[in-house]
Amino acid sequence: MYAVKFAIGAAAIVIGVGAAQAADLLTKEPAASGAGPWGELWAGADVAPDSTFGYAGGVFAFNNHNLNQDGWLFRVSAGGGDYRYNLVPGVSQGVDFEAADVMVGYQTFVGQTRFTGYLGGYIENDANPDPNATVKGTRAGVKVQGEIFTPFAPDWYAFLLGSYTSAWNNFLLIGRLGDQITPVISVGPEVMGLGNDRYDEVRAGGFLSFNVSTLTQFIVSAGYNWDTRANSLNDHSGGYATVHMRSAF
Repeated sequence: MYAVKFAIGAAAIVIGVGAAQAADLLTKEPAASGAGPWGELWAGADVAPDSTFGYAGGVFAFNNHNLNQDGWLFRVSAGGGDYRYNLVPGVSQGVDFEAADVMVGYQTFVGQTRFTGYLGGYIENDANPDPNATVKGTRAGVKVQGEIFTPFAPDWYAFLLGSYTSAWNNFLLIGRLGDQITPVISVGPEVMGLGNDRYDEVRAGGFLSFNVSTLTQFIVSAGYNWDTRANSLNDHSGGYATVHMRSAF
């Protein structure tokens, strides 16, 4: 049954996660005038029970070269890792996998709230020799992703992200509430849901982000994830931890 353990970091992430992993944004409101960063690169890793995942990617403002203003975006991310599950008691199966996406998006500001949407392609390869596995081999599909970032009170902000791909119905949902306690440090809770055709988990924890500079940020998060399809043979519940670095230019 558990032939499809799929670890994701953002996240992305997530991956989307990535590749879609984001706790804080380096710029929290639209630029009034002047030039801003035209691109951002990121990399990170995620560790959870029976799985590890590493990823990297970037997003670029390709029509106005300013990530702090309304405009079109180009996003690319890729990652890989491994997961393990029990075939029968005492016999486990390890699987290496890789995934990547390329998407075009658009962002717009309504007041200080940033809305971003992406559409593109996704591909994943799971090197699983288990003949009964639902998720194995290589499959490509369409991916969509949406993000909302809003500073709703002095020093407080919320971040929401959702992504879905037609390849094995992979999905990722992230919600974070941040308190910027100093100009350098933000902290807050996070919740997450992710899964695919044969695996689902829910996470709850917290994150801490450090603005290393005006353009570089380091984020760590940790908590507990619940395997919502656990049974007597496989239960991947347990602690998780992620590290994430992002830098604009």
